[in-house]
Amino acid sequence: MIFNKDIEYVNNVLSGKINAPLYVRKQCAVYKHIFDDADEKYCISAKKRSLIIEITKLLIIPRGFSAGKTVFETLSGFQWLFIFAVLTVVCRCDEEKRRYETGVLEICRKNGKTFLIAVIFLILFLTEPKYSKFFSVAPDGTISRDIQVQIKEIIGSSPALQDKFKIRRDDILCYINNNDYFPLAFSTSRLDSRLPNAFVADEVGALPTIYPIEAMRSGQLNIKNKLGCIISTKYPHIDNPFEDIVDKAKKVLDGTVKDDTYFSLLYEPDSTKHWETDDGILEQSNPLALEIPAIMEDLRKKTSECDNNEVCKGKFSYKALQHNLSGLGYGEFCNDR
Repeated sequence: MIFNKDIEYVNNVLSGKINAPLYVRKQCAVYKHIFDDADEKYCISAKKRSLIIEITKLLIIPRGFSAGKTVFETLSGFQWLFIFAVLTVVCRCDEEKRRYETGVLEICRKNGKTFLIAVIFLILFLTEPKYSKFFSVAPDGTISRDIQVQIKEIIGSSPALQDKFKIRRDDILCYINNNDYFPLAFSTSRLDSRLPNAFVADEVGALPTIYPIEAMRSGQLNIKNKLGCIISTKYPHIDNPFEDIVDKAKKVLDGTVKDDTYFSLLYEPDSTKHWETDDGILEQSNPLALEIPAIMEDLRKKTSECDNNEVCKGKFSYKALQHNLSGLGYGEFCNDR
């Protein structure tokens, strides 16, 4: 059987069957051009694609709606697209060289972004060269360790992996090839001198400075297949590093900035009007909810609660939208008041 969940998602987005925002549609068009073998410079590595599929069949979901199933069975279309794009799109002149060095994901909370990165790191554990190093950075140590927790739980639930890793307080080591992952505490000066084959910067919208990302990037200068995953929800203040990263991603997709190494899925709704009653806004910013009806029902319920709440309806109305259900994260203005 030919596996096609990534391109099925792409085709459904481009045909309008899936309600996706503008810049997701643009990125899907770029991916389809490559998938259809129509790009002169880049193609998809069938070897890498097959290996990733086989690895995901060994990874068991530890908890949640799909507990006990394999990652292969449960990943959604947009998650497969992100994985295959950043890990299997390669240069035609050198199929061992991946195209994308930066993967940007802007998405609401509770859409599986941390789980997605945990899966990518487990794939890298098993496929990157010996002695590769992986790191996570975030606004604080707890957020940085969220990925470590996800990786640990998947390993503990997957019989095929349990004797292949050593899980310690400060790192996770793969015995097969001595590849190592370290969650790093936040710092504004002590993250240099690392040599990351791959890193993730989580909740970048809450970072007070771009330094952690720049420190990771500076350590990748001599890495052939470097990768940085930049993931975040939207935050109500615009003075944060993620806004600049998203702005560049948009310019790349608009064609005003040339950078072949940028891949992004930006789940920003095209319109913010009538968000209280327009399910289309929820659909555009919560792609996982399109595949798991229970999540969509929960979002509708919370939207209704926010619409009927005077705190949200008053001076926080627009910010509540931007930082809650359709504005990429339900939380501070409705829950934490």
